[in-house]
Amino acid sequence: MKTSLLFTPALALFLSAGWLTAETVRYIPVPNSSKVHMEGTSTIHDWHADSDVVGGSMEIEASFPAGGGPPTLQPRVEVKIPVRSLKSSGGKRMDAVMQTHMKYEQFKTIEYKVLGLTPKAGAAGQFDAQGALTVAGVTKTNAMAVTIEKLEGPKLKVTGKTALKMTDFGISPPAPDIGLGLIKTGDDVQLTFEWVTAPKAP
Repeated sequence: MKTSLLFTPALALFLSAGWLTAETVRYIPVPNSSKVHMEGTSTIHDWHADSDVVGGSMEIEASFPAGGGPPTLQPRVEVKIPVRSLKSSGGKRMDAVMQTHMKYEQFKTIEYKVLGLTPKAGAAGQFDAQGALTVAGVTKTNAMAVTIEKLEGPKLKVTGKTALKMTDFGISPPAPDIGLGLIKTGDDVQLTFEWVTAPKAP
């Protein structure tokens, strides 16, 4: 029933088109510091699924976020979430259903790349992201509100939230046979994520 795991989000980022010459820093995930959370509904109960495995990388100018302003250049970000890392509130049986609907045997990861990042006026560190989200082999553009903030030391944390539909990715909301057609999963999925990164060692 949790097949709707798309996500995200998420969990949560950006691939730039206008890449200019400037000093940039490559950030990679800090182990055991990130998370993706998805939740949805069914005719018998709400459900959720989570993962703390968020891979990928982000390249952003070295001066960000000096002064609290937006980066001059568009960050270049790719995020990858292993489908098998998603654990649902329904246990192993529902995990298997989710993986089947997400075509795990063919597509092992959920992937997200940012196509554009627009700062929100008067809101330091907050952006409207346009990205390409790929789930079960289907790629769709996605709009998402994200925040990039500096943590202790050199770390950067990216957080975001978005709404998705399973059917947009060719995923039919599950209706278990044991429910005689009475148990149905809602199409809508809410995705939130936290992605903590640090500069990659030279």
